[in-house]
Amino acid sequence: MTISIDEIEFLDGQTHKNMTIIPLKTPLNYNHDVITLKKGFELGLVNVKECETSTVNTLIVENSSVTPLLLIDGEEIIGGDQNRIVNGTILVEPQSEMKIPVNCTEHGRWGYKHEFRNSDFIATSRTRCASMSANRSSGSVQSAVWNSIDNLEKERGFHSPTQAMSESYENLNTDLDEFITSFKIEKGQTGVVVIVEGEIKGFEILINSDVYSQYHEKILKSYLIDTDINDSVFTINMDVIKNTIANALESELVEAKNIGLEKRFEIKSDDGIGTIYTYHDELIHCSFFTGAEEISEKLPDDGWTGARIVF
Repeated sequence: MTISIDEIEFLDGQTHKNMTIIPLKTPLNYNHDVITLKKGFELGLVNVKECETSTVNTLIVENSSVTPLLLIDGEEIIGGDQNRIVNGTILVEPQSEMKIPVNCTEHGRWGYKHEFRNSDFIATSRTRCASMSANRSSGSVQSAVWNSIDNLEKERGFHSPTQAMSESYENLNTDLDEFITSFKIEKGQTGVVVIVEGEIKGFEILINSDVYSQYHEKILKSYLIDTDINDSVFTINMDVIKNTIANALESELVEAKNIGLEKRFEIKSDDGIGTIYTYHDELIHCSFFTGAEEISEKLPDDGWTGARIVF
């Protein structure tokens, strides 16, 4: 159903300032062809639209492709009445239309901007972890997302007129590009471990190297924007890193409700939380974050339940 630590190849680490990434290679998995949101938009095979009665936490996705559409947890879709992020990894059936759960990443706007299109960003690592924690504790995922974006703006001393996540990213784009240039994609790479000052912050594995290459920069930016950049000197303990990943992959998995063709399994280990998504018993996506307890303690408890907005 998933992969073991013995099947993962850890490539040479790449370091820039106080961040290190370790590229991962996993067994080739080309049994299932999928199309990504980015490719779907580029080819005109995917359309995203508001519901007939616009709703904050639901969008309609049309997949005209002959292959399943892969939507990655936290990836942003901009436009419509508000920018949104996908709430969980979803595999949309070919030549079909379905409603998907989303969360708003633009608190201060409700009004049509332009047709939905692909974004250069996914939700920050802390936002995704907060969303995952809130979902499992039956808390308000939307409040967790807004709270995370608000905290990011405060930390960075930047205020977007509409509290838009994408504008926070763009405000730091120069710094982010410096790292992206330093962190290269390796041939056959399907995943990455992100380490800050010697401590693992999380890891990500995708179905194959082609799909991973389309998300490489987005994944790295999602960690970079949450990191205080400095020139710290640190050491990396590969045994600790490998044990963290092994504990996550070998932990007891709890099957959760799926949205599309995918199966969804929740990871909870002593080191953090994550999710594994499969299709016909083969891995399509795995994400894992450390520091979940600290983030959970900061989640808002304001009773927000995803209220419907009608206009």
